[in-house]
Amino acid sequence: MRVRIERRGGLAGRPAVGEREDHELTGTEQAELKELLAKPPPPQTAAAGADRFRYKVTVHDDKGTNVLDVPEHLMPQALAAIPKIEL
Repeated sequence: MRVRIERRGGLAGRPAVGEREDHELTGTEQAELKELLAKPPPPQTAAAGADRFRYKVTVHDDKGTNVLDVPEHLMPQALAAIPKIEL
């Protein structure tokens, strides 16, 4: 399984991306990802502020591709730390 997390928005608006294979995730990251994927998709509501982050979580596995758009306040902390700013 391959996980890609893209962070968009924020004050500077600089994108950040991180990709990992499932075996590269820590135990905490694996547990948070499993919980995130088990929940119904987050509602597509406007952010509380223009400078809030949104995360696009894409999971590729043998079942296909699953894509979630997650607002900052619903993104698990360990997973939110995966994306790094692209230079």
